[in-house]
Amino acid sequence: MQKKSYRFEILFMLGFLFTLIAAFGTFFLGFKLGINQTEAKYAHLSNHSGFETTVSYEQQDLVAYYYVVFQPYEQFKDQYFELVDQLNRSDSRLKSIGIMKEIREASRKQYDQIQSQSITVSSPLLKDAQTDVLKSLKLFDESTSRIEIGSKNGTELAKLLANDEFTKNAENYGLKAQQKYYTSMMKWAAKSNQSIPADFSFQDDTTVKEWTNFPLAVKNKIVSDMMASSNLYVSYLPQDMTAKIDQMIDSGKASSMKLNSITSIVKVLMDTEAVQGKEFLKWKSTYYATEFIPELPFFSEQ
Repeated sequence: MQKKSYRFEILFMLGFLFTLIAAFGTFFLGFKLGINQTEAKYAHLSNHSGFETTVSYEQQDLVAYYYVVFQPYEQFKDQYFELVDQLNRSDSRLKSIGIMKEIREASRKQYDQIQSQSITVSSPLLKDAQTDVLKSLKLFDESTSRIEIGSKNGTELAKLLANDEFTKNAENYGLKAQQKYYTSMMKWAAKSNQSIPADFSFQDDTTVKEWTNFPLAVKNKIVSDMMASSNLYVSYLPQDMTAKIDQMIDSGKASSMKLNSITSIVKVLMDTEAVQGKEFLKWKSTYYATEFIPELPFFSEQ
């Protein structure tokens, strides 16, 4: 009786294992078939995936980036510069603490807003620029969080903030994002105007004569490159610097000062802080009435 029971248990275990193996085999077979069926179902989409990854830089891409990334970041920058100015003039510890908190909250607010937006992968420079902007805002947040306030006054805190490595990296990422946005504009312009290059590398010895032959899209790209390499984190935009360069050349000031290269002109403008916001709009009708530019608010708003 015991032998029969023992034999029955062995047969039962073997049967159970066989059933288990068969079940797993059926599962994996079904899983594989499901994958194949799914791949077949969406094969037509993957065949056209090239259209999704083809570089476009269309007008709507530039406009979308302007509203969902560029403008919110510029709002933060304006607020940041204003708050740092207040910090420099603050002699109250409590007020200084409040200002540092405001900078942190502003960076977090714009980070959350920009992070929630989607930028088309068909314009990779714009996608990368969004990432740079997010890195910039995150670093501004971290720089204000890690500075020990103690008994320091506003001026001391403003100096610490400006010299903090996180702040410098935050500014650097902001300038990289700006550089990529203006490069995208040049690529957009090149698609419709064969005289405009899709790629351009600025040389430090570029002469005034060479500069005057460049279209606005290239000039702005050059200035954004120079601002990034010089760590020129300011409230005005590349086209404002471009306009001031053209005005200096046209007025004869550059020639009278024996400034023969664009690099030397930009250095003087930086050292004297001669460039103001909306400089481009001031000189637009004089120098750029016939230029090929995208329909973006900062090229037209007064």
